[in-house]
Amino acid sequence: MNKVVALVSMAIVFVYFGSCTKDKTTAPPDCIQADTLNTYTKSVKAILDNQCASGGCHDAATASSGVRLDDYAHAVSAAKTNTKVFCVMEFTCTPHMPQRFSTPIDTSEINSIKRWRDNCYPQ
Repeated sequence: MNKVVALVSMAIVFVYFGSCTKDKTTAPPDCIQADTLNTYTKSVKAILDNQCASGGCHDAATASSGVRLDDYAHAVSAAKTNTKVFCVMEFTCTPHMPQRFSTPIDTSEINSIKRWRDNCYPQ
């Protein structure tokens, strides 16, 4: 009887902890779009086009490191699943992006991308 209880207890613990996965989504799970001005089209697209998806880096033709940032769907996917998207732009992890420049993307532009993320990635 004690072995059965122990096995059942271990199974419950295994199922409980085994079902937990690290959520790579950087937006809050209970995200509510609060800002209609900070959208991909209005603020983020120009930044990504100028800093990331031009010059043969993160566009459809090259997709450097498998990351595309040249359209809405790919930008959202990268922001949600690639844990390094923001730190490489801020030069807080390597490699630093954009590589063709010696300085990070302007802080105001990075903040705009983060606000878009925190605003549920509106198009």
